[in-house]
Amino acid sequence: MLVARLEVLGEVDPRGAIRFHVASESTLRGADGRPIEVLVDNFSRTGFLFVADEEFPSGTLIAIGLSGAGSREAQVVWREGRRHGCEFLVPLPQSKMARAFEGQADVLANLEAELRKRLPRAEPATVPPPATTLRPAPETAPARSARKKKLVDAIRQFLDN
Repeated sequence: MLVARLEVLGEVDPRGAIRFHVASESTLRGADGRPIEVLVDNFSRTGFLFVADEEFPSGTLIAIGLSGAGSREAQVVWREGRRHGCEFLVPLPQSKMARAFEGQADVLANLEAELRKRLPRAEPATVPPPATTLRPAPETAPARSARKKKLVDAIRQFLDN
């Protein structure tokens, strides 16, 4: 006979979703794009509950900022006073669940660690002594834009994995 114990870090709601209590502040945006500070009480792969001073009627489309998982679109499906129940338009991928409410410092530390693993180790470059009369040419706008785009692409690729 095989005996197993399943431990769930969260609470299973009546729909069968594992709901995590986070009590974390977040930024929500309505149709007008104006940022509104809210308190996210709990979330699952399929939705979340937030508390706000403003009232959003059922059916309202919103976007919520999840510190480690980016901005996600959702729809308010019910409201009771200041409490709002929302359903993500696209459920959170499992890979984003663990990072959804990480602090920014944790996200950046994880990103740096992953990038260090993926990038080949390079020997420190030997830097010649600075010339007193020569200055490097200033970076052009297209070069700066290309560098920023590479960095953003690398971060997006990391977050999608």
